[in-house]
Amino acid sequence: MTELGDIFEPGSPHGRTYAVLVHHPRSGLAEIARYLSVSEEAAAVSLEVLCDLQAAVRVEGPDGEPTWDAHAPESLSESEARRRQHEINQMHAAAARLSETFRSVRRSPRSNGAIVPVFERLEMLADFEELQTSARGSIKVIERGPYLSEPEREQQLFLLKRARLGDGIRYQTLYQDTIYQDAERLRHALSTNASGAQARTLPEPPFKLIISDDERASLVLHADERRPDPMGLRLTGSPALRLLVKTFDVLWSLAAPISVNPAADELDERDKAILTLMGLGATDDTIARRLGMSRRTVVRRTARLLERLGASTRFQAGVQATRRGWL
Repeated sequence: MTELGDIFEPGSPHGRTYAVLVHHPRSGLAEIARYLSVSEEAAAVSLEVLCDLQAAVRVEGPDGEPTWDAHAPESLSESEARRRQHEINQMHAAAARLSETFRSVRRSPRSNGAIVPVFERLEMLADFEELQTSARGSIKVIERGPYLSEPEREQQLFLLKRARLGDGIRYQTLYQDTIYQDAERLRHALSTNASGAQARTLPEPPFKLIISDDERASLVLHADERRPDPMGLRLTGSPALRLLVKTFDVLWSLAAPISVNPAADELDERDKAILTLMGLGATDDTIARRLGMSRRTVVRRTARLLERLGASTRFQAGVQATRRGWL
């Protein structure tokens, strides 16, 4: 779904359309399409989105034909800033509630296992291994630095993952984008993918985490053993665990499948055109008419592209394709 802040991204489809309206006020549909070097249908889709966001307005021209103009950028940026500040305030409030829970937990076996602080690196690494060893169906991992284990221990964890994949355990691993600069870690990720694991990337995952069967988890808070506070939390059935599971699932839906060479030549021209129109919000019927294809062919190609990009929505597919350099 397009948000107001997207129009200030000059490389985004709707950002380009908004920039055209800023530079060429009261332009007609044909003019706007010409400035954007797109079809009138694609321009109309983008204009409709901008009007829905109240970033643009449709007005009647002197000859009675419709024209479009942009709303003032400063008023839009102020509105978006207020929206983002509201989200930040909500995040801080949620963090404060979790902090109260964290401070109430004591380093005691009598805590009944709901949330237990972990103070030592080796204990945390043991938790990571035990959660994988005892899993019955699935493992979800958010992997990002700073890392807790040495190269030798990393190799042991890699072999454990391979063995558990062989046992039929489903792995979903969310890496930070920096994995593309880490040749050894990238090699491990691609190797386990070939064995049936799934891996995706995000620019900045918020924390390091492992979840076993959606029932138990270990959350890393920091990697500095010199600090007196816990390095992590061990979680079993609790509201905090359910929140972490839901957070992982949301992050997974936003992430891009891992790829070594997301080159544009992996797509033919029709798939590129379909992705472009999908990113603009065009329907299957519109894409079929625009590209001279049958609706059934468009539906089939769209489903294949969504699966390939790991996207759950058409707009998300366009964003992921741009991130991977396909458009």
